[in-house]
Amino acid sequence: MSGNARGGPYSTLAPTTPVIVGVGQWTRRPEGTSPAPEPAAMMAESLRRAADDTGGDQTRVIREATGLWTVETASWHYRNAPMTVAEFLRIAPPRHLVTSSTGGEQPQALVSRAARAIAAGDHDIVLITGGETFRSMRSAGSTGVGLPWTEQSDSVPAAETEPDPHADASHACELAVGAVLPTDYYPLFENALRGASGRTIAEHQSVLGTLWHNFSSVAQSNPHAWNPIDASAHQIATVGVDNRMISFPYTKLLNSNIWVDMAAAVILCSVEKARSLGIPVDRWVFPIASAQSHDHWFVTERDELHRSDAIELNGRSVLETAAIDIDDVDHIDLYSCFPSAVQVAANALGLPLLDPDRPLTVTGGLTFGGGPGNNYGTHALAAMTETLRKEPGSVGLVTSNGMFLTKHAVALYSTTPPRTEFRVTSPQPGIDAGPRRVPAEYYSGTAQLETFTVRHDKRGAAERAIIVGRTADGARTWSRSTDQDLMAALETEDLLGHSMRVADGHVEEISAVSREGLF
Repeated sequence: MSGNARGGPYSTLAPTTPVIVGVGQWTRRPEGTSPAPEPAAMMAESLRRAADDTGGDQTRVIREATGLWTVETASWHYRNAPMTVAEFLRIAPPRHLVTSSTGGEQPQALVSRAARAIAAGDHDIVLITGGETFRSMRSAGSTGVGLPWTEQSDSVPAAETEPDPHADASHACELAVGAVLPTDYYPLFENALRGASGRTIAEHQSVLGTLWHNFSSVAQSNPHAWNPIDASAHQIATVGVDNRMISFPYTKLLNSNIWVDMAAAVILCSVEKARSLGIPVDRWVFPIASAQSHDHWFVTERDELHRSDAIELNGRSVLETAAIDIDDVDHIDLYSCFPSAVQVAANALGLPLLDPDRPLTVTGGLTFGGGPGNNYGTHALAAMTETLRKEPGSVGLVTSNGMFLTKHAVALYSTTPPRTEFRVTSPQPGIDAGPRRVPAEYYSGTAQLETFTVRHDKRGAAERAIIVGRTADGARTWSRSTDQDLMAALETEDLLGHSMRVADGHVEEISAVSREGLF
């Protein structure tokens, strides 16, 4: 790459080169019991802020948009969210209305799609936004206050969307033991990471506390962070009065925080349109390269639960496209719903986990910055855009993931134009060809303990363990237990890699003797 944000070869850029010109965020703080404006209204306001951020003709930026695309809203149902956002903006709906499918990688997928459409000449300006009001929804539910928000009938034409390639997120053998929620799966990845690292339980908790303390420190300088608390590593990783265990080894402060009222927006246009709108070049941030793929769809089929082939190959692809090394990346935001997601991504990309000079977040992450449904990625890109503008010529890398470390996107951005046209690649064929484990359904016999989690109730008491093992032939088993002694042993003794006896989906016993070869 060559040039910089305040000069360089902008005159030689193709007119249809895509560029981010405006970003906006709105974190609506709790105001008594009054509900937030509905999600579409918050999205509209974030777009107004993004238009203002361009420094150009704000009215034209909105009114001349050819696309209005929204991240799927999880806290309120819209048949056509972009149409409702247009109504709140008081504009005629742009000709192309899109709503994403479900997943935390969807904001990046929308941005990449918009960049390609602009480069192809199919769009001039694309408005992308998402918003959630989980906090107000919960407040309304607890107080019985009705919410006079938009309800669209079936007569409203649905916005365009792209369905996921699979209808189900979980395999039947996972569902059989109660694995349904992210709080069931990400702790499984976490304990697999501990096994691979060789750390004791105490050592690993210390690493998690330090990692998340670093994230909380970044949140304190983020004006849009929902919960920018000053939390020590010990406080984060240790069970306390306000920090109960959720699913071992994750305390409350090691979980993402979805109970927020937040919205964000990104505006992309062509270089030619940016010039016609009078947008200063010091507002421009270029999409450089992006890669999207998914790991084996069901967790039970993945070869190793402490790593991701998709993130590794996505990262390799974008760096090769941009002709740079990971050490050339100045700013990073790794999707951070749980610490395991950050560690898996850092390992896949070759990033130090606790580098004080290059934090792995620009927002503070989903625990402290806030985890607004599918829309965290829009906030991350907005924050990254602002970060890159402050350091012209720097490069930023953003990752995102959806479901259970399933769907992934990695993208590079810079104030410096790309050497070649923006490209979206996918290493999916290589991932699909990789090793795949067979589920050992209805298994009875011995297996080796691969990973586990213990779910706790709202009082902090252990209520159910989900236990994953491997049979002698390498198949994966899923079991459960409500035995209090066994759950206590899992949380206090280093039992990963030990032999266990399974019968009809229940763990009957875990041996005191470990076996070689798992980690």
